[in-house]
Amino acid sequence: MNKTLKAVCLSVLSGICISGLAGAEIFVSPNGRDSSSGTKNAPLKTIGKAVGKAKPGDTVRLLPGVYSEQVVLKKSGRKGAFITISGTRGKNGEYLSIVQAPGKVLRNWTPAPEIGKNVWKTPLEKRPDCVMKDGAMITYINHMTMALPQRKILPKELLEEYYVSKFGPDCKRLAGLDLLRLPDDVKITHKNLNCKRVNFWEVIDNVLSGWHKGYLYIRLAGDKTIENCRITATYGEGILVENASYITIKNLHIRASRIQVRFEGKASDNIVENCLLMHGGARVHIDKAASNNTVRNNIMTCGFIRNDLFRLRSANDMRGGALYEIFKFIIGTSLSDDKGVANYGKGSKILDNIIVQGLIGIRAFGPDMTVSGNVIHGMSSVGIVTGSQTSGHFFRNLVINCGIPLRIHEYCNPKAKREEYHYNNLFVQGRNAGQQTLVHCYAKMGRIYKASPKNAKTHKIPKLSDHEKTFVYHNTFWGGNDSNAVLILSRYARNFRKVMPFYVVNNIFKDHPWYVTTSHELTGPNLHYLFEVFDKPRRDKKVPELNKIISVKDTENIWNKNGLAGLPDLSLAENSPALSGAVDVSKPFTVNGKTYPALPGFKKGYFKGSTPAFGALQQHEDMAFFNERYRKTTAAIKMLQRFGIKMPVPGIKMK
Repeated sequence: MNKTLKAVCLSVLSGICISGLAGAEIFVSPNGRDSSSGTKNAPLKTIGKAVGKAKPGDTVRLLPGVYSEQVVLKKSGRKGAFITISGTRGKNGEYLSIVQAPGKVLRNWTPAPEIGKNVWKTPLEKRPDCVMKDGAMITYINHMTMALPQRKILPKELLEEYYVSKFGPDCKRLAGLDLLRLPDDVKITHKNLNCKRVNFWEVIDNVLSGWHKGYLYIRLAGDKTIENCRITATYGEGILVENASYITIKNLHIRASRIQVRFEGKASDNIVENCLLMHGGARVHIDKAASNNTVRNNIMTCGFIRNDLFRLRSANDMRGGALYEIFKFIIGTSLSDDKGVANYGKGSKILDNIIVQGLIGIRAFGPDMTVSGNVIHGMSSVGIVTGSQTSGHFFRNLVINCGIPLRIHEYCNPKAKREEYHYNNLFVQGRNAGQQTLVHCYAKMGRIYKASPKNAKTHKIPKLSDHEKTFVYHNTFWGGNDSNAVLILSRYARNFRKVMPFYVVNNIFKDHPWYVTTSHELTGPNLHYLFEVFDKPRRDKKVPELNKIISVKDTENIWNKNGLAGLPDLSLAENSPALSGAVDVSKPFTVNGKTYPALPGFKKGYFKGSTPAFGALQQHEDMAFFNERYRKTTAAIKMLQRFGIKMPVPGIKMK
């Protein structure tokens, strides 16, 4: 990894920050002095000192170099006069100003035979937030697992119970110190890996770390030696915007912290744009009390030592699934410990970002959101996941090669006002890889839809509420396996309420043999295509009445054939069976005798012919918008590859 990561951006990012009136410029350089005046010829040394001097309308200009400090912003600009922190970019878009969390390179390593072979330790008083080897983040065991008591006998395989079981008196997890001494040939398995076994150490590049009682431990499996490793431990977050407003952060490479940019407390009306963000548990985190913050035109990646393994698991390669399990249960405690953007705030705008290689692309758990124009590529877990408080619009996103492109999570919470609108998105998988959608419902106390469940005597059950509504329309789902292909809700309809508040219309889905219509408020018309014939489809009789199901042969004629490498052309062919049969959602429309209100996102006359086409693209629309973003993503991945970050070739296998 290049120490300054002068990452050639090749015009990957674009966008102008409209932050208001220009004020003074305050210059900062790693070679400056905080007693200086802050001019270009006499720059300050620290960002914190410069921010302390800044007034509304001023720009803190970071000259090239590495700034090892946590930046805390408590001072606000004002509307029309933002305080701006801007890095320096090179002629070809290089990121020359790097902000990384404070920390140190660890030395004085000694063998730790009391733990196991090839385990090393060094004194470290405080548990770090991030551990890196040669600039790449490595597997770092969570503190609860490290605190468990060791075992005398190690298992021959890392079975599910040894890393998934809940903490507590009956916890069966292996202690972190036991994980560090597992043999080089140990296999990891889980039900999500279809009972297949994957070499544990290969997935994490033969490096594992953990902190315990004043020591940081490193295990180097195989033939690795500590003498050739540069191990760095860092603390804190990158840039923390604490209850401040009207601040712009741009043109920076921010790395090596637990969270790269955090909007904390009542931070509002701030912008982070045109940055390269990597490492930690989240690139951008927006707190619940924060509001109206914008995240746009950034490149985000986990920066893990085996970044190339964030991918769909397949019958021949389960390593992506194994990496997901490791991030969820060994690095995390039981929650997915990696997000590009984690949003819980109100009115957030997440626009035109490139999010590549990680666990979750966007955790969209806030109200009144706008999520648009993003490319989310190579998430082992989920592309976009929504939660119990989510409301807003999700449109024109390109989600590629993610385990679950769209996950509707934490349903059945009547206290929440939840209205999600998903439209004009492309969700692209391998032909038989990954799912297309997944719905998850809670059945815990206080989160049950049925009015009188069996356990009503022992639980306080709130009254039935229809605050939660999800609208999925005019999207194209290409590829995926046969699991949860069409927002399967029948299971939840049986358990929670007769009809779930899902409105699904005008989409192109891969067909599902157990699809039923009675579990949705609205479930058609949609177009269902097939890559292969189902032996015994179990659809209810209304599915073909409300939806258009086409044959394997006709599937080949839906789309045009001129896609880019790794991205199919999902514009509609001249005689496509998807060109007609959908309903006009720009005005009130009627399906099966019931009338529904117009849906947002479409102006009158958005289609040609007598009826709209199914899917994200109408007859007159091409792939130009999505192709442009895909090319930028390809350039971003190649840029990261050139500087030592392991990244796979972008896109999917289309056959």
